Parts: sequence; structure tokens; C-alpha cells
Amino acid sequence: MRVLITGSSGRIGRVLVDKLKARHEIVGYDRKVPEDLPEGVVFHEGDLLDREALGAAMGGIEAVVHLGGIPYDRPPLHEVFQINVQGTYNALELAVERAVGIFLFASSIMAYGFGQNVDPRYFPIDEAHPVRANRPYGLSKIVGEELCRTFTERCGIRTVCCRLTNALSDPRGGARFPQGEKHMEVAIYQYFYVLDFAAMIEKVFAATQLEHEVFLLSALDSTHSDPTAAVIAQYYPKAEVRYEHLAGHAPFVSMEKARRLLGFTLQYSWRQSSD
Repeated sequence: MRVLITGSSGRIGRVLVDKLKARHEIVGYDRKVPEDLPEGVVFHEGDLLDREALGAAMGGIEAVVHLGGIPYDRPPLHEVFQINVQGTYNALELAVERAVGIFLFASSIMAYGFGQNVDPRYFPIDEAHPVRANRPYGLSKIVGEELCRTFTERCGIRTVCCRLTNALSDPRGGARFPQGEKHMEVAIYQYFYVLDFAAMIEKVFAATQLEHEVFLLSALDSTHSDPTAAVIAQYYPKAEVRYEHLAGHAPFVSMEKARRLLGFTLQYSWRQSSD
């Protein structure tokens, strides 16, 4: 397929471009020109708010992986919300105009609001857990997911939203783990390798029966130094525990939906890479 990746020069985008180019014709789109452009990859420089430039990049595109936007709550905060929400709207509308088949939106676990304004109600976290973020970045992801849903219902484009945890771009990225106390609480002590994200994207592309879905993406273990049961007992004593079996450093997030609907299983763990 001919795939457009917005935010292609970013930390996640660079890895996806390199990995997905083996099976797809990749077009990158970003405000930042990449230092090294892999052979065969086409790049368009542009802003998400520049509809003309973004529309030009979508010529002949069959699938969009929308990573572009401002990561986290970087001041000025009104621009975080404005660029992320309007940029996602622009990308969706232009994708519909150009008859793109599938739109994958990079959402975030920060949509839940953990570590900012709410605590988890239960563990493991799943896609049905309420999203309660009250800060611009998390709110922009909630709105982005709703935009995807409404464009699917109104226009028929297939949309999939992936709530990403903490991204590791290569196996050496796990050197800073494990961490104790409440470090990485906003990501609820979870992470993923971008190589696993690339594999999940392939599963999404192949799942033509899906119209609109939201999936979490997180490794099958945690980043915390303490066992999962001990972390829950110490920091979240009011949360309901829903594990069928809770042992060791079990993940705080469930990947059951992706396994069930996509047949997707993760391959990478920082604990293995650090052995």
C-alpha cells in the first residue's frame, strides 16, 4: 500500500518509516526535514494546519498513520490543543476527500488523566476505562478519537485509534528501567517498543472487518521495580483488582482487545533486552 505517515521525522515516525518501507510505499510528512531519508521513501515538508500541503502529500494514498502534532503539554498550551485537534481534523477530512481506506490515529494513554487529575478505577486498565484528562494534550487525544469515530460514522472511512503508552524507539531504550515510586505514573508504568507498534499497524491494515476501534498498546510487563500487586496496594488501594491471575511484574494495562480482534501479540520487553 501507499502509506502516508504524518510526524514522520519524530522519534516514533522515524522507526515506523524504516520498518514499514519493507512492505509499503511510504510517504512522510513533517515540519522537520529528516536528516536521512531511506531509499524509496518520499518526503513532503509541511504543517498539519497547511491544508494545501497536506492534501498534496495525500495524492494516491491508501492508508494514513497520523502521528503528527505537539507531544505532551508544551507551552503555549492553547497551541497544543489547537494544532493537535485541527491537524487531526484536517488529516481526516483530506483523507476522506481522497478516498483513503484506513486512518490510524496515534492517541495516548494520557487521555485517561492518570497522574494528573484522576487515579485508575480498576486494574488492568482497558479501553472501556473512562477517559478523564483535563489538560490540553490528553484532551486533544480524546477529541481526536471522537473525530475518528464521527468520520467513520458519517463518511465511512475506517479509523483505528491506538492509545500509546511510553515509546521506546530501540531495545537499548530500556536502560533507564526499572523505576520506583510513582515515576511514569501518567503512563501507568507502561511502555512499548516502536517495532511492536509497526507490527500492530500491519495487523490493523489487514483487519478489513473493523470500522472504528480503539486499542491500547503496551508491553506485557511493567517498568516498575516493585511487583504489580505491591504497587497497586501502596498507591491505588481503592482500585478494583480484576486480574484473573496477578503475579510478578504483570502489566497495569490489558492488551486483550488487540489479541482478540487483531490476533496481535507483543514481542519485545525491556527486561529481555537488559539481560
